[in-house]
Amino acid sequence: MTRCNCLRTRFVLSLAFSLLLCCPVFAQNPDAGTTGFSSVKLIYSARANAMGQAMTGRSMSFEAIQFNPAGLLKIPNRAVTTTFMDHFVGSAGGSVSYLVPKNIYTSYGFFLNYWNSGSIERTDIGNNGELIELDDSFAAQDILAGFSLAKFLSPAVDAGGNVKFLLDQIDGKSATAAMIDLGIMHHTANERIKVGLTARNIGFQISKYSDSDFSESLPLSLNAGLGIDLGKKTHLNGDLSKTTGENFVAKFGVEHQVHPALELRGGFKTNSSDYKLKGALGFSSGLSLGLGWVWKNYTLDYAVASYGDLGITNQLSLRYNLPN
Repeated sequence: MTRCNCLRTRFVLSLAFSLLLCCPVFAQNPDAGTTGFSSVKLIYSARANAMGQAMTGRSMSFEAIQFNPAGLLKIPNRAVTTTFMDHFVGSAGGSVSYLVPKNIYTSYGFFLNYWNSGSIERTDIGNNGELIELDDSFAAQDILAGFSLAKFLSPAVDAGGNVKFLLDQIDGKSATAAMIDLGIMHHTANERIKVGLTARNIGFQISKYSDSDFSESLPLSLNAGLGIDLGKKTHLNGDLSKTTGENFVAKFGVEHQVHPALELRGGFKTNSSDYKLKGALGFSSGLSLGLGWVWKNYTLDYAVASYGDLGITNQLSLRYNLPN
């Protein structure tokens, strides 16, 4: 890469990091709760969740679809991945993806995510403000489908994007939305360090809920990430994220290979105070742990993440690498 291109890349990366750092990480956000379609913020990857969802700067597997599609360019084999998520209060979700590294200049993939709230008891508010439980229930579910593409730009920069369509249903009423994600991955002069930048959920609502004229805004997410390889067996990741309606969040993750077939992982997110109440589990909010096991062409990942007194989430991902 020429010196001019190198300087240009450094300027763009420095500017993006500066924009993300211009606000305090822990500042109170006056726009909290102002966006809809919150299911697009769910992450379906056991490996990523075990590492605190800090994957923007080092997404070199199927989780690149959700964090930084530019990372798809480094996937060596075609792969099929499925993930199951056990979430809060009976809700659950899952995903399936198919990734194809066409050549050293192009990779693409397809993905489908599904989430269901489980049964929710219907309630009403009485004349005195009390909560009245009705003898009825309802549910919410979402389906997100998309296409990913990653392209080689230079030896130092890869770029990628997603096109996504969402169907959101609540109590028999539905709405749809279209979004794109954009990302770049910078391979620095030090081959152990990578930097990623993404803008996710850029889009608009296509159709409104059947009995409402209100338009939902999408949770735009801006992310900067750093990935550092401490030798061949240990990896450190760090992300700084800003999502519409939420505070700035710093995320950290570590992964260590203890055996060619076994990896241990841990992570932490600084938005733990959002879930830390006064119960017994408040101290653990923001922590996550997990492991990965490899056998032949199969990889099995597991993660458990704490959301304090709201509870814990469990994820299990299974990937099969198809022969080239």
